[in-house]
Amino acid sequence: MKKEVEPIHLVKCSRKCEWNFAKKLRLKYFFEPLSMQDPYTWTFNHKEHVHFILYRGDTMVGYAHIQLWPDQRAALRIIVIDEFYRNHGLGSQFLHLCEQWLKNQGIKSLHDEARPDTIEFYLKNGYIEMPFNDPSGEPPSSHDQPMGNML
Repeated sequence: MKKEVEPIHLVKCSRKCEWNFAKKLRLKYFFEPLSMQDPYTWTFNHKEHVHFILYRGDTMVGYAHIQLWPDQRAALRIIVIDEFYRNHGLGSQFLHLCEQWLKNQGIKSLHDEARPDTIEFYLKNGYIEMPFNDPSGEPPSSHDQPMGNML
């Protein structure tokens, strides 16, 4: 008998358990490996930043942080699937759900600074080399590849 696949869906972080999950993934995969605390928690309550949780059924499996930029652009600051749920296509599905949400908001392009170990993921999902051009004037990361996708 074939096991039924649980549906996935995207929600904006709003409940305490979702924020706790987001904080956990941010620390585990991004900041603890650098031996630092998360310096960007101020974005949790900022109108230009959107934080999403990916659910599979009623289980939280992923997190994304998107910054809305002027000129109908956005930056994908973080996208991650918790390790236990990886290698099942959830990352690509999550990325496409984020893109669809952005399209519905009138966003025309999504930009990312891809770490070397994630470049293949972005290429597989239609991303190309594209200038990052952070409107804050922050210099680009010298270790990451600027990529993007027209929505």
